[in-house]
Amino acid sequence: MVRFSVIVPMYNLGEYLQPMLDTLANQTENFELWLISDGSTDETFAHAQQFVRGIANWHAIEIAHSGISAARNTGLKHATGDLIGFVDGDDRLAPDFVQMLQAGFSQPNIMATAVGYRWWGVNQHHLPGWVLFDQQQMFGQVTQHGSAVGGYVWNKAFRRAAIGDLRFDESLHIAEDYWFTANFVAQNPGTYAFEPNVRYVKVARPNSTIHTADRRQEAQVFNRIHDLAKHLDHGHNHDRYD
Repeated sequence: MVRFSVIVPMYNLGEYLQPMLDTLANQTENFELWLISDGSTDETFAHAQQFVRGIANWHAIEIAHSGISAARNTGLKHATGDLIGFVDGDDRLAPDFVQMLQAGFSQPNIMATAVGYRWWGVNQHHLPGWVLFDQQQMFGQVTQHGSAVGGYVWNKAFRRAAIGDLRFDESLHIAEDYWFTANFVAQNPGTYAFEPNVRYVKVARPNSTIHTADRRQEAQVFNRIHDLAKHLDHGHNHDRYD
């Protein structure tokens, strides 16, 4: 079994899809791939089917249009790896994206790993080398806008056993990744590894959800996230390794 599964939700990505697929094809580590088309009405699904054809452990699935959370949950249903990564279908990956996320699990008791990202031309990191966070520190990182680690799922890998029954909330149209990541950390005491060099580049697509969703729902999500803090242990470990 391939150890690492990558889940990619897609919806009407048009010309934005191929550059992402190219970066998947150029990865230095083997992985299982699930491309999930969320009822696309353009050529996205056909393009995905062509891309995975003939490659072991690479798959493309079409579902009825239900939103990005449903697409990611479909990927979780099918993925067989013991490490799970989520990638948005219009972004870009460094060739060692999968390799680095997987390498972070070499330390004991790692629940999830993360790598640095770039969005809007800004590198979202300030620390050199691997950094280890305890549960409380990681919760602080994933529940604050603009933090080095971020609350997004797309620059991270999660231990499948630690995900358990956790799924994306399909009623949310924005901040669904923050809600998933915050819940994951709140439910999993342990260590979290972050390598801040940029290995994920976020592409600003004009018609993406971030530009069209209701921001009032985002505020509601963050109110719910803050309620999770009471479940955390109050440790203060913070280490670095090379």
